[in-house]
Amino acid sequence: GPSPDHRAARSPCVRETWSKKMDFLLSVIGYAVDLGNVWRFPYICYQNGGGAFLIPYLIMAIFGGIPLFYMELALGQYHRHGCISVWRKICPIFKGIGYAICIIAFYVASYYNTIMAWALYYLASSFRSELPWVSCDHAWNTPNCMSYFSNQSIAWTANSSSPAEEFYT
Repeated sequence: GPSPDHRAARSPCVRETWSKKMDFLLSVIGYAVDLGNVWRFPYICYQNGGGAFLIPYLIMAIFGGIPLFYMELALGQYHRHGCISVWRKICPIFKGIGYAICIIAFYVASYYNTIMAWALYYLASSFRSELPWVSCDHAWNTPNCMSYFSNQSIAWTANSSSPAEEFYT
């Protein structure tokens, strides 16, 4: 992680710096390649035309995403300020950009934490003696719930849903 700068002994207000360039590079890669790239991107690709979606994606990444990402890194490293104060220092009228970055980061963190909480809940539920997504005998099940394993003579319809789907939703 970051190690204190040699000036830290003189002033308690000096920001920490990276001890090696590789530490910084690995943290930036970890920041850029997140859950959205691994989990959400293939899903969005599939929804929007598969391989045809990659062409506008790559164009926007090359001409928009990567230059803006590099600009954000360069401004932060050069000025040694966070996203709010760096925009206030460059041009005070743009300080709203820094606040917007913080709000977006908060929303993304909340979104990812919710997904991780769901995953932990489903993992904990999988250790029960009777799995909750096997039958339609629970309070959350709707009248449309139909178990694959029941001996019901009712046929599966377009409105029917499985117990696993109802447990998930």
